[in-house]
Amino acid sequence: KQWYQRRVRGRKREEKRLRALASTPSEVEVDDYLAYLYQLFPLRTGSRIIGYVGEKQLPKPVLTPILNFYCWYFGVNLEEAAEESVQAYNSLGEFFQRELKPSVRQIDSASPLVVPCDGRVLHYGRCQDGIVEQVKGVRYPVERFLGCTPPLRDPTNNDLFYCVLYLAPGDYHLFHSPCSWTVDKVIHFPGTLMSVNPSVCKIVRNVLVLNERVLLSGTWEHGYFSYTAVGATNVGSIRIDFLKDSEDDIQTNKGFLSFTKDTEILLDPVQNLSRGEMVGGFNFGSTIVLMFEAPKNFQFNLETDQTIRLGKPLGEIPTEEPEDPVMEDLRDTLDAVVKTISDPTEQLIRLGDDVIEHIVDSTDFGLDKKGN
Repeated sequence: KQWYQRRVRGRKREEKRLRALASTPSEVEVDDYLAYLYQLFPLRTGSRIIGYVGEKQLPKPVLTPILNFYCWYFGVNLEEAAEESVQAYNSLGEFFQRELKPSVRQIDSASPLVVPCDGRVLHYGRCQDGIVEQVKGVRYPVERFLGCTPPLRDPTNNDLFYCVLYLAPGDYHLFHSPCSWTVDKVIHFPGTLMSVNPSVCKIVRNVLVLNERVLLSGTWEHGYFSYTAVGATNVGSIRIDFLKDSEDDIQTNKGFLSFTKDTEILLDPVQNLSRGEMVGGFNFGSTIVLMFEAPKNFQFNLETDQTIRLGKPLGEIPTEEPEDPVMEDLRDTLDAVVKTISDPTEQLIRLGDDVIEHIVDSTDFGLDKKGN
């Protein structure tokens, strides 16, 4: 009876929270009523059951057919896995969080950012007026997703960019660091566990905002950087490796009583992550959202709906090539002539003489000292 009463109270709190979000005037582009109807299904209960079963060692005669069917249905490429045979796995969770052979994913060293996981690009771009797109045409404020306004180091020369990456059930489920950066804060946002499949994201317009997620916040060479792992149906468990077995380890997918409070952890000392270093993992696939400060000329090397692989270039910052010294001197000469001469006729004569003299001085015509 007490368990049932706690469950009812927890659901009422969640209903109240969803109604409050839906009534917020600034969120007119996010429809929370569809999310409210969707979350009435026992998504968390189902996810917790899947998580419980996934952690248990199953008899090989039971586990092997399940894994073979999973690989066939979702197109899993076990040839890339460190353990290619399904017989090598003792549980569903062990299979879901399988590691790859070191040779199958090379980390690009030239790009400022690399793709942190296998998957598919849902959306990417520049945050305009503090707005992020979850998929094409579905938008919500950055503050609602991050829980705060991101502190940009140089708002004059930099902008805030974002990238939403979807990990399908058949993809490699571990995620890595896209660059060398420093994590100084971790926030756990409890929430629902709706599907993050792209087709669902287009209908339920606030999945990434309402779903349970773990946010890593810090800085990289250009300023603010955040890395968010978003839970989903059957993916309530989010693993962060550097918190594992510590007193700050985050417990996800814990039921309705966790809806009422976010958990914020200030890291002391801070956690330094290197490019390509493993950050954590999901069960069954989910979504990674990157939000980062970068120079205004930052360019993504991505396309929407593109299939991506860990370690490939995610974007680049074009560098301006230095100007030819001869052309720079010529431009300075022309500017000086225009500024110092007022008579148009004399200006043209002096301009021509200066240009001819500059070209002769800066060009080797193969003449000797006598002019021969």
